[in-house]
Formats: sequence, C-alpha cells, structure tokens
Amino acid sequence: MFQYDEAMRNFFQHYKFQGDYLLRKVFQDQFVNFIQKILKENELIVPIPVDESTMTSRGFNQVTGLMEGLDWKDVLINQRSNDSLHQFQRSRRERLQQDSSFVLKSECDISGEHILLVDDIYTTGATLRQARTTLLRNGATQVRSVTLCR
Repeated sequence: MFQYDEAMRNFFQHYKFQGDYLLRKVFQDQFVNFIQKILKENELIVPIPVDESTMTSRGFNQVTGLMEGLDWKDVLINQRSNDSLHQFQRSRRERLQQDSSFVLKSECDISGEHILLVDDIYTTGATLRQARTTLLRNGATQVRSVTLCR
C-alpha cells in the first residue's frame, strides 16, 4: 500500500519496537479496507506470526494489530529461536539465505485452500516466501500476499 520511507521507518520504530500499540490505528482502517477490496471469495486471511520471545517482550503481533476487524486464521507458528537474529537484524544476503522458521499448527488443515498472507513490511520478501513455502507444502493450493508497505 505504501512505500517504506523515513516516515514509515519512524512509524514502525514507535509501533513495533517501542510498543506503542495505539499507533496501529493510523493505518488500520486503510489497510483493512484494502484487504477487503482485494480479498477473493473463499480466500483465507493468514497473518505472519511473531515468535514466542517477541510476543512475550512486545506483547502483541504488529500484523494482527493492523488487521483488527478482519476474520483471519491463525495457522502458522514462527519457531525462531531466542538466540537467532530477527529479520531486521540481518543483511539482505542473510535474509535470503536463512532457513524458514515457520511451521503449520498441527490442528490446522489447509488442504486445497487459497490464502492471502498478510505482513507489515516487505523488504527482501524472505519472510513471505518462507511462509508461502510452508503453506504450499502443507496443502494450500494458492498463496498470495499483501503488505502495508514495501
């Protein structure tokens, strides 16, 4: 939807990294409306999950915060280990070479599903590609994605 520029960098610095959860409201309505506009019939909305240590320290998933009001399905787990670097701490090359930390929740059956994968920022696309691969390997028929900014 938006270009990742200095203003967006500042927004995410406060929203994600300083934990100002109220800032989600700045783009929430626009993002939800955009997703509703592009969502295809019978398509599942799947947000990129944060790992357990991020959820513990931050207290929220910045992606699902931006999606308030949408029906989405929680099917992925991010198993990034506590001693592993976050994506923003890696170089472009490291991001592209990194193994996926995503797995499908054991109770979820996505066989034959069409999925709209949602993330906050697209930089190298590594996160979305890793999640997409996990979803396709577990039976999804089609996976496409949308991000707030790139």
